[in-house]
Amino acid sequence: MKKKLISTLLCVSMVAAMVAGCGSGDDTKDANNDASNTEGTADADTDTDSGSDSTEVENTITGDPSADDAFVVWGWNDDIKNILDGPFAEQYPDLAKRIVFVNAGGSDYYQTKIDEILDDPDNELYPDLMGLEVDYVLKYVNSDWLTSVGDCGITADDYANQYQYNLDLGTVSGEDSSDANNVKALFWQATPGCFQLRADLCEKYLGTTDPAELSTMFSTWDGVLDAARKVNDASNGKCKLFSGYDECFRVLSNSRATGWYGDDDVISVDDNMTQYMDLAKTMVDEGLTYETDQWSTDWYANMEGDGETSNAALAYCGCPWFTYWSLKDTWKGNTILVNAPEQFYWGGTGLAATANCADKELAGTIIKAFTCDTDFMVSINAKNSDFVNNKEAVKKISEAGATCDYLYADAGQDIMAFYLPMADSISAKNATAEDQNINASWATQVKEYAAGNKDKDTAIADFKSAVHDSYSYLKAE
Repeated sequence: MKKKLISTLLCVSMVAAMVAGCGSGDDTKDANNDASNTEGTADADTDTDSGSDSTEVENTITGDPSADDAFVVWGWNDDIKNILDGPFAEQYPDLAKRIVFVNAGGSDYYQTKIDEILDDPDNELYPDLMGLEVDYVLKYVNSDWLTSVGDCGITADDYANQYQYNLDLGTVSGEDSSDANNVKALFWQATPGCFQLRADLCEKYLGTTDPAELSTMFSTWDGVLDAARKVNDASNGKCKLFSGYDECFRVLSNSRATGWYGDDDVISVDDNMTQYMDLAKTMVDEGLTYETDQWSTDWYANMEGDGETSNAALAYCGCPWFTYWSLKDTWKGNTILVNAPEQFYWGGTGLAATANCADKELAGTIIKAFTCDTDFMVSINAKNSDFVNNKEAVKKISEAGATCDYLYADAGQDIMAFYLPMADSISAKNATAEDQNINASWATQVKEYAAGNKDKDTAIADFKSAVHDSYSYLKAE
């Protein structure tokens, strides 16, 4: 099945990627927000051909790829580069001078560009090391394009402090992550999810800024709908709980019991996904959201409204990187974190060495520093506030008293302490190599159902047909 997967994936237009889990500090936030309007479209309703010549941007290349000792690293933005230029260059100055960084210009184009060059190992820009986002990491992990971290000198003892769900995402499907030769990508971020609430709007329309009371409201989906109705009624529609119903997607998709298909290759729809359909339909029928698409201009605008003279959204689906990467300044000192009804994760970037990597020892040094070295990972957090994928590092950061200027002070929340108990309970066992495109097909059919254009059975049948059309080895039954 893996051989069928790779040959088919090469023929399928890649849909624009969900924003990668790339936490960043305030120095890069404005640039990241601009990029995310185009990067974060995989959950939208349109199928975008990321290989379109009319939209593809030129690579930005830092360093000299023609140098004899050049070591080429690829990413879709500068998040990897910022760490290479910062903590890595400080600790390994001579090695850092060899690095050539290729910024592909956005997630929309990344896979198209990287797939072409992975089949051209003689190209001077052939990647020795590359970043991979969770929605498509298994496409590459299950291919012959990558080598194992074991081949780069990394052992299971080195990554013993990582969260298991991230190890599962970087391990060849069906294999054991305790053997480093089965692992092809390691992550430097952990990304447990939550809802992030604007304190001033909570006080105005929910009557409280107490995290305990708010957590109770958000502890069930019935409670979420009740809160949405309360906010809508109290504001006369000028404030909504969510900008769009797709704020609920990651909560349900990344906590479901089964993925889009199983060992039998039969396309399936988990109960969480039908529940998502019902939530979307209810929210649309009752006018409980502005029906925006995540990462759209209106979605961003609703972060900044006052809920009286301008439209505002009170809550957004989030995770550690989302706070710094996506929230507008209106949320600084004004954000309350609450658990969602399900425990989930959202995003994250893996690092992987390629099969024809020119220097596997250097690849291992970079991957180990980013994803295994406790002190180095503490320095990553100091640079960009990432919730790093290392339990000991997170413990050190928390004990040192991590601060977050976005949190509402009167709520008394500690960002590390909030997320710390979550990551161990996350499961990524339902992830598949085709998630990015399948998620986009699902979003299309949910929108049709929520708008009343199709009944549920028809929307599900059309979804399965669309997935089969893209991946003929997956069966629509």
